[in-house]
Amino acid sequence: MAMLTATIAGGLMGFGLINFMAHKAKSANHPWDVREFTAEGDVLGRVDAWAAANGYKLRSDDGRRRVYQKGINILTAPMRLDVERDGNRYTTRSYVHVDGLLLKGDLALSYPGVTAKLPRANALKAQNQLLAELGQPPLA
Repeated sequence: MAMLTATIAGGLMGFGLINFMAHKAKSANHPWDVREFTAEGDVLGRVDAWAAANGYKLRSDDGRRRVYQKGINILTAPMRLDVERDGNRYTTRSYVHVDGLLLKGDLALSYPGVTAKLPRANALKAQNQLLAELGQPPLA
């Protein structure tokens, strides 16, 4: 009986912690890091090659905006990169998506707190490699 009680208490505490982190992400007012730049050549092809090499999967593509994601919200928050194209102008958004089932929020990779620290650090390293390949300054 004590084991069942401890299991239920642990599950409830974990559920509460995840929703607390989602609340922090939602209320942080720092949902993503943005880079805007102009580039020639096959930028999207380079992004696709980077995504494949770093474990990011194409989540959606509407012709103008692509969303890449690494992770499926098991043990760590999914790491995302959005790439928008308008001619030869590109905009990237880098963030982690914290899904607490009841609450959801996005958090920039450069956010200074400890919320989702591990996935933010991993995504920051990988996405800074991409930005370097594209001739852009790294995220903070």
